[in-house]
Amino acid sequence: MLLEVCDVFDNKQYFKILLQANWYGQTKVLGLLYELEETVLLSSDLYSREYRVSPEHVWEKMRDDYPLFYDEIGKMWWVTRYEDVKTVFSDHETFSSSTYDLTTGQVVGPTLISRDDYGHVVRRSIVAPDFVGKRLQTYEHLISVCAENLIQQFSNKSDVSLVREFSSQLPVDVISAILGMEGDGDLFRTWVTDMIMGLSGSEELREKGLEANASFCRHIAPLLEGADNGERNDHIAKIARAEIDGQRLTKEEITAFCGLLFIAGGETTDKAIANMWWNVLSNSDIRDAVLNDISLWDYAFTETMRRTPAVISEDRFVTKPIELYGSEIKEGERIRACLGAAHLDPTVFADPLTFDLFRSDLHIGKENRSGVSKDSMRSGHFGFGLGKHFCIGYELARKEAIMGSEMIIEKLGIPSLSKEQTGPTIQGNSFFAVKELLVSFKP
Repeated sequence: MLLEVCDVFDNKQYFKILLQANWYGQTKVLGLLYELEETVLLSSDLYSREYRVSPEHVWEKMRDDYPLFYDEIGKMWWVTRYEDVKTVFSDHETFSSSTYDLTTGQVVGPTLISRDDYGHVVRRSIVAPDFVGKRLQTYEHLISVCAENLIQQFSNKSDVSLVREFSSQLPVDVISAILGMEGDGDLFRTWVTDMIMGLSGSEELREKGLEANASFCRHIAPLLEGADNGERNDHIAKIARAEIDGQRLTKEEITAFCGLLFIAGGETTDKAIANMWWNVLSNSDIRDAVLNDISLWDYAFTETMRRTPAVISEDRFVTKPIELYGSEIKEGERIRACLGAAHLDPTVFADPLTFDLFRSDLHIGKENRSGVSKDSMRSGHFGFGLGKHFCIGYELARKEAIMGSEMIIEKLGIPSLSKEQTGPTIQGNSFFAVKELLVSFKP
């Protein structure tokens, strides 16, 4: 960037303002090369087009110089270092997830993710068991059937829009089947899209989201009747019958949970699959390694959750005054834990910008709620959260991504990206993903 500033060298503040547009690297001034010793991070930088396209440089600046940053526009604090994000996610007494009452709660109603009390423990104990371990294995055939149905629709094509034709559809189809509504995927996708848009903050879109949720609730209402019939094995019947400490879920809680499954599980898994394919196909060596050993899809999924997580930040409310990096955060203030930045913390992950299937510092394979690996040399990613609010569907998402990808390769052959393909960008407040993925296949 060439700046005509021959008369401002005595005015350091003015000179800094002129140079704020160039945060990193070096700046040419009057043919000479000056390295910036100090730069200022502005709240507006977090809402710029440059940030949405390539946030990594801003995250680096925040980790290095602004580990606690107050966003004047969003009226919230940001933390970006690995250990700080880990603390926010794991300390539920200090950092409350009741922020979800202002997002998903405004569309689908109160859900367990916005609770930090014992009621959360009870409700999670009711809805979670089917999504992990041996119980989840009973749903693997549903994943296979849903993936096969989608692949058949484009198996004769050499060019595939992988997001539109596969990743955006598979999670919704699978959840529909698990809930006992197999074949209703197209209908749910329309509602889920409107429900997600309703989280944007726009009153008009919120109303549309509420209408979609009302239609969704009416559609699943018949399944809430007769749930005590022991012959029914769909997930709605199972959680309707389940009882913990004498407590059962109300019909309103069941419908809210089902809506949350589609909003949270569908959208995030869609983006995780797309990002994984982007990471694998962007490097021919990585692509060839995965093609030669399909078990490496498992590694690719984990590294994707670190390098390009579908969700890059989560918000919490501070429940009591705390001090961090010399600043006081007051009770009731919002803090944003930027896991996307934490995953690129060089004090935790070597060469963090590189997508590396064979990392020796990352916990590979099935995640655990503590975020702590049995191998002290490895650290986990935060893509599924930590502790009490660890994602219920983490194993389901992994299985959908890996099983679906293996089936595509088996059916269509060797994939390659379109030359015009672009990488992940920030979408909305916290999603990070490729919008579309144009993939060509050769038998």
